[in-house]
Amino acid sequence: MPARTRRELLKQLGGTAATFAFVAAAGSAAAAVPASGTASGPASATAEGAGSPGAAAAMRRVRGIVARLTLDEKISLVHGATDPRRVGQAGYLPGIERLGIPELRLSDGPAGVNVTKSATGLPPVSTLGSSFNLELAREYGAVMGREGRTLEMDVLLAPQIELSRTPFFSRNKDQSGEDPYLNGLIGAAQVEGVQAQGMLAQAKHFLANNQRLHEFDREKPENSYDFIVDDRTLHELYLPAFEAVVRAGVSSVMSAYNHLNGKWNSEQSTTLTDILRGELGFKGFVTSDWGATHSTAALEAGQDMQMWDGSFYGEPLKKAIKDGSIPEAALDTAVSRILGRYDAFGMLDGSRVPARKRIDVEAGARVAREVAVQGAVLLANDGGLPLSPTALRDLALIGPTAGQVATSVSGERAYGFEERLVSPLAALRRTTGRKIAYEVGVDLTGTAVPASAFPEGLARKGGGGTDKRVDFVGSEALPVGTTAEWTGTFVPPTTGEYALKIQGWGAAVSLSLDGKELTTAAGARDSFARKWSSIVPTTDGLDNGQAEPVELTCGRSYKVVVKATGWAATIAERGRVQVRFAWVTPEQRTASITAAARLARRVHTPVVFAFNGSGGSVGGGGDFSTLTLPAHQDELITAVAKANPRTVVVLTTGCPATMPWRRQVGTILHTGYVGQEGGWSTADLLTGRANPGGKATVTWPKKDTDHPTLDPAHPERYYGVDGVVTYSEGIFTGYRGFDKAAIEPLFPFGHGLSYTEFGYSRLSVRREGAGYEVSFTVTNRGRRKGAEVPQVYVGAPRGTDVEMAVKTLAAFDRVELRPGQSRRVTLRVDERQLSYWDTEGGRWVRPEGRRAVYVGSSSRDIRLTGAAS
Repeated sequence: MPARTRRELLKQLGGTAATFAFVAAAGSAAAAVPASGTASGPASATAEGAGSPGAAAAMRRVRGIVARLTLDEKISLVHGATDPRRVGQAGYLPGIERLGIPELRLSDGPAGVNVTKSATGLPPVSTLGSSFNLELAREYGAVMGREGRTLEMDVLLAPQIELSRTPFFSRNKDQSGEDPYLNGLIGAAQVEGVQAQGMLAQAKHFLANNQRLHEFDREKPENSYDFIVDDRTLHELYLPAFEAVVRAGVSSVMSAYNHLNGKWNSEQSTTLTDILRGELGFKGFVTSDWGATHSTAALEAGQDMQMWDGSFYGEPLKKAIKDGSIPEAALDTAVSRILGRYDAFGMLDGSRVPARKRIDVEAGARVAREVAVQGAVLLANDGGLPLSPTALRDLALIGPTAGQVATSVSGERAYGFEERLVSPLAALRRTTGRKIAYEVGVDLTGTAVPASAFPEGLARKGGGGTDKRVDFVGSEALPVGTTAEWTGTFVPPTTGEYALKIQGWGAAVSLSLDGKELTTAAGARDSFARKWSSIVPTTDGLDNGQAEPVELTCGRSYKVVVKATGWAATIAERGRVQVRFAWVTPEQRTASITAAARLARRVHTPVVFAFNGSGGSVGGGGDFSTLTLPAHQDELITAVAKANPRTVVVLTTGCPATMPWRRQVGTILHTGYVGQEGGWSTADLLTGRANPGGKATVTWPKKDTDHPTLDPAHPERYYGVDGVVTYSEGIFTGYRGFDKAAIEPLFPFGHGLSYTEFGYSRLSVRREGAGYEVSFTVTNRGRRKGAEVPQVYVGAPRGTDVEMAVKTLAAFDRVELRPGQSRRVTLRVDERQLSYWDTEGGRWVRPEGRRAVYVGSSSRDIRLTGAAS
């Protein structure tokens, strides 16, 4: 619908009373001002509404400051610059001392504060989302806001609230699943927690940014695909989370990399101005994703700030204003929006919530551990968990993520306090006091490639001479700042699949074979480096670059190049240069699996820890290319299960995985990525000290092609056709798509078992205003305390003008119950959850007719059914 019509609709009260009420609420909430150092709800965290005397006074203050700014000063406030202090943050704006405008520092989220100094390593948002716990989400946000302020940050690039549209999206771990209602509530709660600490939250990435494949070609932007999403789908699936965070008072929104409906997101006046500011009532400022700005025209479209530099909003913008192609009023508007948030948070008059002097490490750790516990999903249980006394007396753990804790993968997160990174194996040994056996099963560290594989040695540039191999670690490490390059002939001893690795610290290292770079590790960003090239570092503490598996031929010569570029003196933890070219040969891989199966055969219970996110599971465009577990882990699990039918599998993944071994394994616990305290949380869950109560936030398909976006009949939905990705499934993605196609999933949305059992009874559904009030009783029928997440879904009425989902999540709660305890639960279904977006009228419409109301433990495990009209 044309932008003009949207504005006209807003002038006519948005077409419905509900829309008008929302816009009014959003306008008030958008001026959120934290009043204390603790997380609070929207009411206590918001300032006066846009039309109040306080808001008018704030507007006058900001206008007065803008009027005193020079053109150069204004421009300095709308684009990134280099921080002279180099503290490791993602972005920086200089201050203007003469007018009392402070510097602004922006830190990566969405799972902790990512700067040079350490911060709490929280589990990723996918784990948080599985808790279905809004208060825990506020605490999660509060930790980030509190620690960000202590670390001198001002804006947190969080929450990430894209929808998990396709299971291949490599950043599904950073968001809370496939349902827009859940996604919005979890995101809004994080905003409240962050901003109550005086830290500005920046929600990302706006809009319909749901895959990396074809998203953005930085080298040739013109090769980036266009993403086509119809207006109804945008409003029903991809806008609700942004609507929710706007109502929670989010200070900033990040525009996404991708093209949307013919234009870059950073230049979309329809979405940035008409929808975000018009329909949703957003009052804050819009920042580009880093490098996502393509012209100065983005300013007039509604993007207020360019990050990370001034390539368009610096000198080019100044030139455009002087020659009249862009009005200075557009710049004034952007600066006013930015300074408006400064003012709302007390950054201009010194009234900002004071930052704490030091990080409360224990407080952060408690939240991280609780998120990991509450976010764990018990997918299947034939009695293998919790581990029995017999199992604990004769237990074996298998897998690299049992021997080392899998906090998360990739960047944009806090690494955590390294001294707290205790593995599940170590935590279980300490918790139980038992000698638990261990086999790696899948070796992610490997061994140094021996001299025999380099018959002519390796010529070293930068240091001269020839080395027999590249294995300069520990006492053999090279001097601080060393830069060297090794070249030579690499001859594998046997034919087969090799896992090649480059490992290092103190230098950025890379590995190339026959002119193709295979992998890198230990690269530094600005002032620091992190050990996250793989899901775990090497067992001796190096960053662990994993190449995609390669097929090599015995006796054939390959040209190998290993590079090490010593860190600059400005990099934290700079020390001696360590570099190692390592491998796992076909024979080593087979031996590891054989050893794991042999161990499983001789113990009562083997527990296999499986992972994804490194070791060959990430494909083109940075996304996953398959839901198959990488590094031959299906082979490992199958061998262990064949050796011992009591095998338990623990999955440390950020997305679904297929399970060809499902019939051989009766107990499966999905911990997700677990954060810095994950060793302890996993031990608690396995032993029964904690009871899993998490629920799946995405549908797990039996095979990749069962998912709506990966349907082979519709390549346009993910892979794209002729440079275009089309969301042709419309609103039918995730569980909605599985329901429409009547496809049985491996595990449905909302699924999650417990060590106890819950019963549902006494359903009551009644009309309450424009929505429903749904009441029912939940009873803990087992012998353990536990948490259940009852979910309310609504069906579609008959005879609607548009096709609606078979069922839609409309309400939920998380209920903690003692053995035998019952609780009456009353949930409200709002009118919005009963409505669809009318594209012709540009409004929400609630269809008439009787609606089925379902209450259950998952989208497919419905316990009670009622109806209302």
